[in-house]
Amino acid sequence: MPKQKGIIKIHGKLNGKSYYPLNGVYISRMANGPSKERIQTDPAFAHLKAKNQEFGMASRLSKAIRTGVLETVKEFQDSKMASRLTGACYQIIQEGRGHIGKREAKLQNNPQALIGFQLNQKQTLNQIYAATPVVTSHKNRRLITISIPKSTENHLIKRPKSATHFQLTAALSMVSNYTCRSDQKAYRPVAPKQNAVGITQKTEPLLCKIAHTNLQIQLKTPVKREVSTNVSLLVWFGIQFLKQEGHTYVSYKNMRVMQAIHLL
Repeated sequence: MPKQKGIIKIHGKLNGKSYYPLNGVYISRMANGPSKERIQTDPAFAHLKAKNQEFGMASRLSKAIRTGVLETVKEFQDSKMASRLTGACYQIIQEGRGHIGKREAKLQNNPQALIGFQLNQKQTLNQIYAATPVVTSHKNRRLITISIPKSTENHLIKRPKSATHFQLTAALSMVSNYTCRSDQKAYRPVAPKQNAVGITQKTEPLLCKIAHTNLQIQLKTPVKREVSTNVSLLVWFGIQFLKQEGHTYVSYKNMRVMQAIHLL
């Protein structure tokens, strides 16, 4: 701990630091914040407690989005993706109904916080691939189709020179609304059996040098019953480039891009 300098020694708190004697020596250190117990029980910290509860829910909401498509996320994400997604989820909670600390956590409250969210910030989807995916919902959201009417070599904007193929990936995250009633101390999913589940599908490797028409990826929601109205479906779409070596395909790790493109 740093010793106090100068002739006059301070005892107390000043500008966020604590000054006090220790074993005959006057020292200074950063003042400790309020304890967790005090935040939980002291009415003076009610607003901070409420914000902490909502931020904790944002972390849970982020995890629910990722869980159903976890292996896909790992393939495309950067190291800060989870914290960025938690920040987006906190924006969603801020738009929820109710009192601060117990506002509803519902993806549909702020779709723009998620649409366009990149799993890797270094490159965006439209910097890599110019074709526009079209999302269609069928059978009361039980079946989701992602269509590319036409994909040509010109749509592959940043194709590595040695890449022979590309592959498209679509994924679906199912996330329940969360509520925190007045008699509850924590958030609970409204439809727990349809929460934090998902599915991923990929195309076969597609040749870069030829045109492809009517490309489709279908995602069937992984639940046995009708999709609850309390559940949101977040659709992801991505691309990666491949090089064919014999009968195998090698992926270019630095050219994998995926983003959220639609919310149902």
